Amino acid sequence: MGIIKKFSLQFGKPEGILGSIAGKLMSSTGVEKNKWTISLLNIQSAENVLEVGFGPGVATELISKLIHDGHYVGIDYSDVMLEQAKKRNSAAIQEGKVTLKLEEVSSLQPSEFLFDKVLSVNSIIFWKDPITSLKKIRQVMKPNGLIALTMLPYMKGATEETSKQLGNDIACYLKQAGFSNIKTEMKEMRPVAAICVLGVNNQEEKVS
Repeated sequence: MGIIKKFSLQFGKPEGILGSIAGKLMSSTGVEKNKWTISLLNIQSAENVLEVGFGPGVATELISKLIHDGHYVGIDYSDVMLEQAKKRNSAAIQEGKVTLKLEEVSSLQPSEFLFDKVLSVNSIIFWKDPITSLKKIRQVMKPNGLIALTMLPYMKGATEETSKQLGNDIACYLKQAGFSNIKTEMKEMRPVAAICVLGVNNQEEKVS
């Protein structure tokens, strides 16, 4: 396996020195798409927020400044990202506004919070079973809670059509998991447009 291939794999589950470098790259390039995703969720001060795949903690930091009476919980399965995110958000963690956990979405456990808003940025393509994972997420969401799943494709040869295809796939996952009112937003970014698919936790659709 070549070093380029090894390095690209670090964006799925960053580990070791290469993972640390990948995390720093995600930190420097991820602000715009995280800000956009957060804006689409319209997070309020008293809401509870779950992030799946917090990476180096960029969105964690942004969201912690929006919530005052609510709580942010982030899960990620990379211990390297957990350490980077903890350092970036140490003050908010000490204030009790932020909780970061080493956990896979496929093993998501109920917490003391039910979540008003959920987000995941450039993470869902690494989930082993997106539909089952989305059903687990629904179990920890409030009725009519809102989820936002964003992708900015970095793969070689990616085009706007690639983003649209990813959006269609994610929309299908959300529908099959029981979410409703599904809509797709696009934003021009580099190297190609980013896609964000939003859905509402349909309280009439039972989680099975």
